Amino acid sequence: MDFVLTDEQKLLQSTVREFMDREIAPLAGEYDRKYHPLPQDLFKEFLGKLKPFGFLGGVVPEEDGGSGLSYQENGIINEELFRVWASLGGAVSIVYGAAETLHLRGNAEQKETYLKPIMEGELIPCSGITESNAGSNPREMQTRAVSDGDEYVINGSKMWISNGTIADICILTTKTDDGPHQDSMSHLIVDGSVSPFQSREIRKLGFKGFPTAELVFEDCRVPKNNLLGELGEGLKFSLKAIEGARLAMSIGAVGCAQAAVDASVKYARERTQFGKEIGRFQLIQQMIADMAADTDAARLMVHRAMDLLDRMGRCNRESSMAKYWATEAAVRVTLKGIQVHGAYGLSEEYPMERYFRDAVCFLIPDGTTQINQLIVGREMLGFDAFR
Repeated sequence: MDFVLTDEQKLLQSTVREFMDREIAPLAGEYDRKYHPLPQDLFKEFLGKLKPFGFLGGVVPEEDGGSGLSYQENGIINEELFRVWASLGGAVSIVYGAAETLHLRGNAEQKETYLKPIMEGELIPCSGITESNAGSNPREMQTRAVSDGDEYVINGSKMWISNGTIADICILTTKTDDGPHQDSMSHLIVDGSVSPFQSREIRKLGFKGFPTAELVFEDCRVPKNNLLGELGEGLKFSLKAIEGARLAMSIGAVGCAQAAVDASVKYARERTQFGKEIGRFQLIQQMIADMAADTDAARLMVHRAMDLLDRMGRCNRESSMAKYWATEAAVRVTLKGIQVHGAYGLSEEYPMERYFRDAVCFLIPDGTTQINQLIVGREMLGFDAFR
């Protein structure tokens, strides 16, 4: 593995970093306190600013209208976005994740109707998998689509759905009664303008600006030509695609940790006590050294998994290792950052308290620490703790 960025990747990173520091960072703290969550019109404004850098097209090939980035390149730009504002980074990750799903599974008509507007920032997607009693085990989901002529009639609810309150469409994972077996799960594109569904925002500890919702489907009628991919293969695809989702959260956690490192170094150079900068005290230096090492180790684990995804198309064990290590590291790093800042680390006048609240929120989505540890254990031992 090459641990050095290419000249092109360095240019991409520096260009995005400069833009983020100039255009997004000055707004992050104020908007994160003001909007719970970001309204759709404001989010679309941000998407318009981010589109030229490749955020919306992500890894979708250029021939399909995407940005044609590698997973590593996508990780490079998204670390910079999460570094300045985790809420915006999380919401954007749902956009490029949905674009990849539509690229891989959509037919020509679906790509024309949905994929292109998503990559233009005109349609906001969400992905509906988790339910109140079906989180770590999606096989227990109760949402069901019943065949009725040329339509499916959907009844059920979804929980913790990212972008749910501002979404125009939902890529829904649901049980289908006409699948190859009783518990078949399929993907349906639920277009809210044609097939309305209800949403309710869930307020959270962190990720304040990142929309997170409960979705309710009551006799929601969806045309059968909105079936995405093959009937009965929804869960199979979702379990494969979650590797990319884990890495989106992992690189987000790295960006959040890096923000804490940067803020702590700056503060330790400027803050004086006992007649000198606090950065001259040994225990402050130890904390900052630990923060830097934790962040770099997490970054390397994430990029190793992204490299495997680029080369091999799968990285189940490595993405689970990266997810639980990077997110736990972000909590350790941001907590130390609060300690470096002392009382100011608790104040909204400084960004450290936001970094810490956001860091905690990375632990849960796309597989908790404990679930990902069990996945790694299964891969290493050959014993399945889930059965």
